[in-house]
Amino acid sequence: MSRPLLEPVGAGQTRFRMQGLSTDARGIAVGREVLITFPTIDWLVAFLGAYSDEASLDDLLPTMTLEHARRREGGHALLLRCAAGDGYAVDRLGRLAGSTRGQLYTGSGSVFLRWRQRDAPFGYDLVSPLAPEGEEVLVVDLDYAASYATVDRMDPVELIQRLQLRRVPLPLAGVSADPEGCGLKDLALALVAPGIASRVLRHLWRLETVFAGYYVQIEGDAQASLLLRIRQPRGRVLDVLYGTPGIELLAPVSSRAAVQVGFRHPIQLSSASGCLPGEEMFLFRGDVGRVERLPGPPRFIDGRHLVEATGAAMPRELGQLREAELEPLQVELQVRPALSPREPRGTLIAWEQVGLLRHLVYLMPPSALAASRVIPLDEGVVVITGSSIGARSRAAAAGLGAAAIVPLGRRLGEVAPGVLVPDGYELWPRVRPALTRQLLGLGPDDHALFLHPRVDPIRVTAEQLLPLDAALIGRLQLSETTVVEPELPALRAGEIENRKLGRFALWGFGRAPKAADERGSGQ
Repeated sequence: MSRPLLEPVGAGQTRFRMQGLSTDARGIAVGREVLITFPTIDWLVAFLGAYSDEASLDDLLPTMTLEHARRREGGHALLLRCAAGDGYAVDRLGRLAGSTRGQLYTGSGSVFLRWRQRDAPFGYDLVSPLAPEGEEVLVVDLDYAASYATVDRMDPVELIQRLQLRRVPLPLAGVSADPEGCGLKDLALALVAPGIASRVLRHLWRLETVFAGYYVQIEGDAQASLLLRIRQPRGRVLDVLYGTPGIELLAPVSSRAAVQVGFRHPIQLSSASGCLPGEEMFLFRGDVGRVERLPGPPRFIDGRHLVEATGAAMPRELGQLREAELEPLQVELQVRPALSPREPRGTLIAWEQVGLLRHLVYLMPPSALAASRVIPLDEGVVVITGSSIGARSRAAAAGLGAAAIVPLGRRLGEVAPGVLVPDGYELWPRVRPALTRQLLGLGPDDHALFLHPRVDPIRVTAEQLLPLDAALIGRLQLSETTVVEPELPALRAGEIENRKLGRFALWGFGRAPKAADERGSGQ
């Protein structure tokens, strides 16, 4: 049976055999550094990606080192070393490392111990002191110790920049079906090949797209490419740019990094600004498998300065205008059948039906009576709902009147303000309503009535419009009344008598007054 190399730390323990161990606020033994071993680089990348989803990699990068090490007993491993911090931060590292097949150890220098487990909630300490040989790193577990010798060192920033992009599925209906899921809801970048730059600019300008851009020199290209920045891109623009050969649509992931649409970087670059040093712009291109580093911060120019006019014809200045007399064109307004229905604004009621109209007045609401006017003619009585001219109330302006609710006579529709024609007809030619009144010679408050298609119109002035309720409802006769002289005798003057109040002064208050005494005095 092998002898254990580690022993659990007790609660409140402050002295350790392992140099560099100290307790945090919860009493957990934590070293100055942590060491995580990974079997392959794929699991190392998975750990960095999982950590960037939960926290910022900028907290690890300043103290992080990556080493490719060979184990003395055989095999290889990748060692990630960084500052430990408190127990909460190390617990997070241990949880993520366990999910990505990594082993977490804590310590300092060249000796590291296994991180705490359920059997040892406060951590582990050495049973007896151990020392590595040479420059090797000694990793101590419960029942074994492994020595790692560094073979090669890797730069974490360079590793993250050189990671290969991974393909992600896009919506079947195109990028426009889910621009937010593709990272293109508010802003989109497009890298345009030199040969089609002018055509793309012309197309975006015709679509009235808000864009800006500038020309960048890509390594290996003879001519400069065009980098466009499109704000609030529309779905049609995104589909055209994504499906055009020679155009790479990129989604911004940070202020200085963009990833091609249809691909995903293994690391959340928005939480790893330390991986993008300087002021350069990084474009991660998935189709060609390259990372373009554009020198300096991007300086976009408004799109209107990138578009040039290609028309050969130049406008000429207009000289002296030719004076000419234009004779007015004589237009005859005609009434012809129409197919489009109109809301009735008036009705022509024969004199034989006026009696029915008198009875219907009692069923009309007061607002309808107030908005209606009546015109007695030889052909009958014309009831007009208050039109858009001369409206004296809100009900009249809204068109609420008797013409819309009275089921009598022939209805009249309004083709212009104050111009009424029979229902089912219209005026030809169709001119502006104001011009129609002008051609008919109507005044500001005049009405024109076309009672029949083959009869000349009738002009009605404002004085000839009578209120409907006053015209149909007769006056009430009031009888005179007479004043009758009173037959009762007048009351004699009263007397006031002052008496001293007793203990209960309000007793008897409100009762009927007592009869006068023998002397005739009242109380």
